[in-house]
Amino acid sequence: MRKFIQKYFTLLLAINFIFVFNISFSNNNNIITVAQGSKPKSLDPHTFNEFPTLGITEHIFNTLVTLDDKGTPIPELAESFVYLSPTEILFTIRKKVKFHNGDILTTDDVIFSLERMMEKPGSRVILKDIKSVAKTSDDKVLITLHEPSAPFLANLTLPIAAIMNKNYVMAGNNVALNPIGTGPYMVTNWGDGDKIVMSSFKDYFKGAPKNNGLVFKIITENTSRLAALETGEVDIIYAISPIDFQIVEKNPNLNLLHKTTTTTELMVLNVQKDGLDNKNIRKAIHMAIDKAGILEAIFLNRGSIATSPINPNIFGSYQNLKPIDNDIKKVKEIIANETKEKKLPIFKIWTSENIVRVQIAQIIQANLKEIGIESNIEIVEWGTFLKKTSEGAHDILLTTWILGVSDIDTVVTTLFHSNSIGAEGNRSFYSNPILDKEIDLARTTTDIEKRKIYYKNVQEIILDENPIVPLVYKIDGIGISNKIHNFQYNKASMRNYYEDMKKVDVK
Repeated sequence: MRKFIQKYFTLLLAINFIFVFNISFSNNNNIITVAQGSKPKSLDPHTFNEFPTLGITEHIFNTLVTLDDKGTPIPELAESFVYLSPTEILFTIRKKVKFHNGDILTTDDVIFSLERMMEKPGSRVILKDIKSVAKTSDDKVLITLHEPSAPFLANLTLPIAAIMNKNYVMAGNNVALNPIGTGPYMVTNWGDGDKIVMSSFKDYFKGAPKNNGLVFKIITENTSRLAALETGEVDIIYAISPIDFQIVEKNPNLNLLHKTTTTTELMVLNVQKDGLDNKNIRKAIHMAIDKAGILEAIFLNRGSIATSPINPNIFGSYQNLKPIDNDIKKVKEIIANETKEKKLPIFKIWTSENIVRVQIAQIIQANLKEIGIESNIEIVEWGTFLKKTSEGAHDILLTTWILGVSDIDTVVTTLFHSNSIGAEGNRSFYSNPILDKEIDLARTTTDIEKRKIYYKNVQEIILDENPIVPLVYKIDGIGISNKIHNFQYNKASMRNYYEDMKKVDVK
């Protein structure tokens, strides 16, 4: 099996692939051009909890609180916050903050935004702890929770918790195409859908950006984006595929930055589907996956084999789980015993057009074939992928979990809680009252050591049930032109790119 992987992916070494973000600078007008591999579904921050959307909208909007360099929530649009009790948080709203249309931020905007989030499938999962939101004075908002919630403030820092302009939304403006926020950049044109033009907001409450704006271009072809980096058309590339690390490293005009991430490559099994509803079959599939082969062939050993869906850089991750060994002999015995009366169907492995996931799918397909399980790979456009997998159209899907906060709750609640099945994130359609209880207990206690115990239990249940198979914890890379100065690569995988762009100089 390993020889197959090595031979197959040796051919791919001659092809250069990049995904997610690439950024270029036009030195004539100091405009930053961002090339993005997938088109956002919308610029409404409350609607879709997916990276192509939020990676753009976080440049446009702000949240009540944000994260400092250590991952601790600190005030942003809130001037301050204080716990009046374990279930009551009083926020004082920052004064004289302007929206892009000149309106001043008010408590009405904050209350409207929070209530709107609680109604939207994409955002309500992170705010389900809220019991009520009330204005107590012209500059104060009281949030009352159903019960104590340890991760609540961290969840409020996510881009999907953006504060919007109440009057602008209520007037019927198309916020999916032309939103306005309080952030450092404002949308001026989405054009024909493949380019989003944004200008710097000179009245930004944290100070105007040093550049004049951003342009997001949708470029789906990976080789085109890498070529743009090499020629100087593109000056910064986020999340470089490890297969391209050496190309960047050998280019005297570029630098490669490395960082460990909070991301995990995942294989999600739809437990409602025939065959995958069998716990023993799911375990056999997990045992059949050559994670070491994936790490070597695709990530060039830049990272580590995943034992838990929870990245070790996240609070609550338990890394003493007993690994599930790649034991083909035992797998074949399990498959033989479980299929005596009924043969397994041909499984469909769903993946987006992201080349890294396509490559992972090809290895997994070969792994499954080795144990007698047939499968087909379905490469699906991102928007269709999100919609159809939320409806359960897939048998198996491949994805990357990118965590924007340093707390485990967002991961386990979104991926595994029964209340999150479908569009809210649980695409394994796995439901377990015992697991739900452990997640809920962990969320509602502020005792750190007790939370760790609950999350240990959660991860042990997941490992036993296998609704999701963790594959790899990867090391991320970013290619940067030596013309770029004052660019900071943040510790959290998807957070605060707007702060990086705001401070960047081109020399």
